[in-house]
Amino acid sequence: MACISENTENIYFLNALNLFIETQWLYNTPVTNLLTDGLLDLFPKQWLNALQILENGELNDFVVKKITKPQWSETLKNFVNKCICINQLPTMNTVLSTKLPKNFQMGLSLKKQHEIIHLTHLIHIQCAPQNIKIIVDLGAGLGYICQLLFHLYGYQVLGLEKDQATVNNARKRQLKMYPDSLTYVKYNCCDLTHNSVETIETILHNEFRQKSDVCLIGLHACGDLSVHASKIFRDMKAARVFIIVPCCYHKLSISKSIKVNSSNEKQYFKNFPLSSRLKTVINNYNFDIGLFLRQPFLRLACQESADRWCNMSTKIHNEHSFYVLARAVLQLYATKNGFFLKKRNRKGTRKSQCLNFETYVRDSLNRYILQSPRGENAEEQDIQSNFDMHEKNITQLWKVHCNKLNMVELYTGLQLMLQAPAESFILQDRLCWMAEQGLEAKIIQVMNKSLSPRAYAIVSRKK
Repeated sequence: MACISENTENIYFLNALNLFIETQWLYNTPVTNLLTDGLLDLFPKQWLNALQILENGELNDFVVKKITKPQWSETLKNFVNKCICINQLPTMNTVLSTKLPKNFQMGLSLKKQHEIIHLTHLIHIQCAPQNIKIIVDLGAGLGYICQLLFHLYGYQVLGLEKDQATVNNARKRQLKMYPDSLTYVKYNCCDLTHNSVETIETILHNEFRQKSDVCLIGLHACGDLSVHASKIFRDMKAARVFIIVPCCYHKLSISKSIKVNSSNEKQYFKNFPLSSRLKTVINNYNFDIGLFLRQPFLRLACQESADRWCNMSTKIHNEHSFYVLARAVLQLYATKNGFFLKKRNRKGTRKSQCLNFETYVRDSLNRYILQSPRGENAEEQDIQSNFDMHEKNITQLWKVHCNKLNMVELYTGLQLMLQAPAESFILQDRLCWMAEQGLEAKIIQVMNKSLSPRAYAIVSRKK
């Protein structure tokens, strides 16, 4: 995917904005509030009638392959077509058969192994023709890619990380596992911002004592980091190649939030939208993006892709819909009775306790505190002492809503269909920004989305 022409881009952004406004009932509210905010009541009846009679395989194909039926309502078919059109993300041409060397597999999940071997391969393909010998890893973590780049291709690598403890751990790991790389792979602490060019240049000079063209990389650069990295690449003369895999869009910094009502607020971000072109479309058509391009939208863009429904079994669908609806019933009960749900543990409810609702509600009441708005200890203790009453009342509420299990999974499927358009929209905005800075850039799918949902890299080379 490359940045398309200005007129085409304006149409693309306008169509995307209209799609996200029309479908905000699918993503603009946390799924825990599915019942509290009556989101299922917004389900178009014609859509529901068409989708709820699909066999399991047909439902999977609808969500993953966007297969529709001629007799369906025009509005449902239009929704699918719009999702297809707004999703401009490329597909992966090949999957490497290369495996990580055994001494690199230790302690790494298959997902992580897949990510670092594929990204390392892309980096080498982009850098070798430019005769680049030095790589700067922005957000290097424990240095998995840094070490692999040296081991496979002999690059000198500078790994930058803002957390000193992480840098120390990367150095310890290097000393223990890869001592032959000590001269060639260096780790340093640096809190990266768009103003970090001079700092990076100083560290490079101190570590490698030579002036050379470099490649800037980042695997799953979280939130603002991927935008800061783009600006560093623009401003750093020695940086000739740029390869970044963005992630966690919902962690972008909020520049302004405005309370709309007790449960809602407008949100505006520092680094989204980024391009002048998208900002112009928004202004020309008077979109108030603070209402619908909020954190829930950014979170949608970094969810798992619809690919995870490929060949998904009925059993897995049933387990998922049960968990979502059961949690929504718990939230509805708390809201109706003026409670807040406060976790006693990091995880709210264990999946092992989702065998049936009776087990679920008992486990939930042990793992959550039903807290009054005032949070007074005595009142809280009194609430918890009425365990049997809460259990009975929540179970009654479940009986009222348990017939919506199928509808919950259909809702999830429609939400999944919006994930790729949302991510495409964000990345297209970034491509346009780079074009405005005089930088040619494109999106390349680096990883298999089934293994690594954040699979796309922004790749740029300076002429």
